[in-house]
Amino acid sequence: MAYYDNSYDLFLHSTQSFCHKCGNLKKLVDAHIVVKDNKVFMRKFCPKCGESRVKISSDYGYFKLCNDYLKQPDLPETALTKIKRGCPFDCGVCPQHQNHPCLALFNITNECNMECNICFNASKVGGGETKSIEEIKQMLQTLLKVESEPDLIQITGGEPTTHPQILEILKLVKKSPVRHLMLNTNGIKIANDFEFVKELKKLGGGFEVYLQFDSLKEQALKSIRAQNMKKVRLKALENLEKLGISTTIVCVIQKGVNDSEIGDIIEFARGYKCIRGIVFQPIQNTGRMNAKGDYRVLLSEIREAIIKDSKNPFTSEDLIPLPCDPHKICVGYAYKDLNKKGKTYDILPVTGKIPKEVVTNQKGTVSFEQDREFVKTVIETVSLDTAFSESILQDKVKNKLFCCWPSFLSPKDMGYENVFRVVIMEFSDAINFDTTNIKRECNFIITPNRAIPFSTHNMGIEFSQ
Repeated sequence: MAYYDNSYDLFLHSTQSFCHKCGNLKKLVDAHIVVKDNKVFMRKFCPKCGESRVKISSDYGYFKLCNDYLKQPDLPETALTKIKRGCPFDCGVCPQHQNHPCLALFNITNECNMECNICFNASKVGGGETKSIEEIKQMLQTLLKVESEPDLIQITGGEPTTHPQILEILKLVKKSPVRHLMLNTNGIKIANDFEFVKELKKLGGGFEVYLQFDSLKEQALKSIRAQNMKKVRLKALENLEKLGISTTIVCVIQKGVNDSEIGDIIEFARGYKCIRGIVFQPIQNTGRMNAKGDYRVLLSEIREAIIKDSKNPFTSEDLIPLPCDPHKICVGYAYKDLNKKGKTYDILPVTGKIPKEVVTNQKGTVSFEQDREFVKTVIETVSLDTAFSESILQDKVKNKLFCCWPSFLSPKDMGYENVFRVVIMEFSDAINFDTTNIKRECNFIITPNRAIPFSTHNMGIEFSQ
């Protein structure tokens, strides 16, 4: 007779992970994904350390929704490595990977002008190893083998603005087939060198600044960045606002340090015309990471904090899983009214008004301008909402893109400046690593010879040669 125990976990499926207790990144261990009290856990079984359990979602309902949003994969055009040991040891990208590079990161230097307490690359002053123009050209060629028309390239580091040829690099990459180019920066050079900001402006449309931000509070910034960066960030935003350069602010979230500020940061961002949105990144245990104790924040917890915040209009229906990597990326898009009222611009979320089938059945992850039926359906769906004036929906759609979502409300009197988005992007480390999810990761570090998923690169896994 079967034995029933109501206190036992609800078993969902099996996968493989690494044991974060012994820290052995050379051998995978078996793991179960289970549910207990509406929370989702990974139960790991290590021959050396025994069983361990980590929470991977605080909301089983949203976890199930992620599976509902999963779409057919948009595969890399070419595999650059062979299958020898299996995932993740063949990264680079191997034939098992289920996503193309939505975001390709070019790490052009390990040098930095800061030494943050949290840094996935462990960069520091005197870090050295600056990429040459020839190496960057080779990185670009490697990416183009995997993705002949890249959606988004992000120039990163270290601190990329410390590279003596940063402007030359940006111009070089901008001339490639890439649709969108980003500069990932701590903002120091943008705050202190307005002539540099003028040069960034000359890069034109399709360029954006990815500005490290994190917090509005001195103590939180000191905890995360080892110094109070508030004045620098505000000056950088002042210069970007002055020249109208599209900007995304990026916040690494650590429990007990800045997780209580999530709603305040969204409200703050609504005060700037140049800010197109915010990316919240739960802390990742890679590189230099000085946090201790109970420091982890989950994607689902950040999503819940946004929904519960009374100051912003995003609801649970507006913050949805991104179909290409649903368990790791959550997105919410809004129309931004550029007529400022008081200290902020009004935003009207739109993702909750679009049927799930429209999102998951469209062709391609990013190439929405090639799918006219998708665009037509979205416009017709949103136009039913009387909150949008007729003047907004009066002309053909422009082909404006950002990463994995279109700025779908772009008639002739609208542009990318009318888009406001919230993104929650969770990466993998030894604690939450899951071979099922890692095959869908769409953020890649590009080297001269490989395209490596961002998480596995940062974890320091020893890859097959």
